[in-house]
Amino acid sequence: MTDSLLTERHDAVTVLTINRPEVRNALNQDVMVALRAALTAAETDGTRCVVLTGAGGAFSSGADIKQALADGLDADGLTHLLSAVYGPTLKAIRATSWPVIAAVDGLAGGLGCDMALACDLRLISERARFAELFIRVGLIPDGGGTYLLPRLIGTGRAFELLFTGRDVAAAEAQQIGLANHVYPVETFMTAVLQFATTISQQSPQALRRGKAALLAALDSSYAEALDHEHAHQHAILTSADGLEGFRAFAEKRPPVWTSR
Repeated sequence: MTDSLLTERHDAVTVLTINRPEVRNALNQDVMVALRAALTAAETDGTRCVVLTGAGGAFSSGADIKQALADGLDADGLTHLLSAVYGPTLKAIRATSWPVIAAVDGLAGGLGCDMALACDLRLISERARFAELFIRVGLIPDGGGTYLLPRLIGTGRAFELLFTGRDVAAAEAQQIGLANHVYPVETFMTAVLQFATTISQQSPQALRRGKAALLAALDSSYAEALDHEHAHQHAILTSADGLEGFRAFAEKRPPVWTSR
């Protein structure tokens, strides 16, 4: 990994830290390419849960537009950067087989906000804040915010954040459904790692197939969602771990998962 993205391993939990605190972890091409590579590696290296966070008291302030303009990119160049660099990485977050947690300490703004929304869960500190900053510079969300926000908080609230670009502080973020849990700043990453470790100890098959089924259900009918569930359940039941959970429960012991 490059210095702009740090990787730590805690048993089956992989922590990816955007490491550009001098620009509040603004997202440039180096970060996005490194992040995509790290997510690809997590598919096969024994990872069972990914935590994405930022260094220095911010999650990410958004795309590094200052660097893009300094590099001489015009409107076409910026659009290409979105479709060729930023878009594929955001899609990779969503497509990662394992649960992905955004650990938000400080600002998640603009594209950084959309990146947090693309994760499966958002654990935040008491000083976290979210902002769809695009409207402040005359733009619209371009990191999937128009898809993700209404699914998380409803259409009316999504329109409000899109039209105002206002900050959403930690307490409100949890209240409206942007965040799953809020923790004190002093114990934030300890709490995040405990939460992620609990997830990582679940059945690998159930984790990845449960995630796949839920994401598919977002754009499916009820009948289609049932069919997806049944197909994934059959695959689990016929795997090496298919009856391990039942056996472990009956034998009053922790389950031992052997299949991926």
